[in-house]
Amino acid sequence: MKLKAIFVVLAGMFATSALAVEAAKDTYPRTAIVPAHGVWGDEAFSNTIQYWGSEEALSQNAALQNDPDKVWKLNHKHKDGDRIDIHPGHIGVDEGREMVDSWSSKKPEFLKCLSEGKGSLDGLAANYPKYDEKLERIMTVEARIEHCSQTHLPKKIKQGSPANTTIALYVKSLSAGKPIQVDLSSAPVEQAYQRGEKLFYKRIGQLNFACASCHTPGGVMGHKLRGEVPTTPFGDVAHYPTYRTPVGELEPLHLRFKRCHKQMRAQPLPPGDPAYTDLEVFFSVLSNDYPISVPSLR
Repeated sequence: MKLKAIFVVLAGMFATSALAVEAAKDTYPRTAIVPAHGVWGDEAFSNTIQYWGSEEALSQNAALQNDPDKVWKLNHKHKDGDRIDIHPGHIGVDEGREMVDSWSSKKPEFLKCLSEGKGSLDGLAANYPKYDEKLERIMTVEARIEHCSQTHLPKKIKQGSPANTTIALYVKSLSAGKPIQVDLSSAPVEQAYQRGEKLFYKRIGQLNFACASCHTPGGVMGHKLRGEVPTTPFGDVAHYPTYRTPVGELEPLHLRFKRCHKQMRAQPLPPGDPAYTDLEVFFSVLSNDYPISVPSLR
């Protein structure tokens, strides 16, 4: 082989290698996830679900609550449901009910819109996020509230606002105990899941972190980071919106994403941004078949 040809081949090899290194910098190493397995995909992911996947498992592993090095394995599920008698999340449910009842008495179309024409909100949240064919976009519970207020009320109740979060808390409380069932057979939802998964593994910000940096085995998951110990992403969205004790307020999922991005030294996005909606679809699919636990405390 001529010397010039050798140089061309070597240059190509180095260029390919450089691209691979650059790609590795942009993406956190992937851990295989089978979306069709829903929350039980965690068995092959972190297998902490063996400690929290059912009431029986939680009962059998209750002693982990008292072990600061192992309590993270419960995925905070010991804080859900009737295990806590009363907390500000319960008050938020009452406030959300009052808001919905008040607006609906003045504008019946608001409740009709919220309930997708059914007139009842019972069990509705278990199927969100979902694709709305009329609006031609993925809708979360919070997005539905914003849309219905904008079209039927004298004011727009924006996603991320205290009013939107309080109403979402009430709506989701009416599905408490029902398993999450996000429809992956819907092509737009499946595409949103794929985009969300890419975002989950994408490194961003000054710290070059990805969501996966904290929430996959072999990373920070299970280890203390700034006073918190990240857990598996499986089953996580079941308790949102939640009352966050560190900040003393109700927090919807998109504000949690925003807070994480700030901690990653990345540019946060506004609640309702399509990227956050895709992430919500991804996290929700990883909670499929796990019961909604709202109101909750974290």
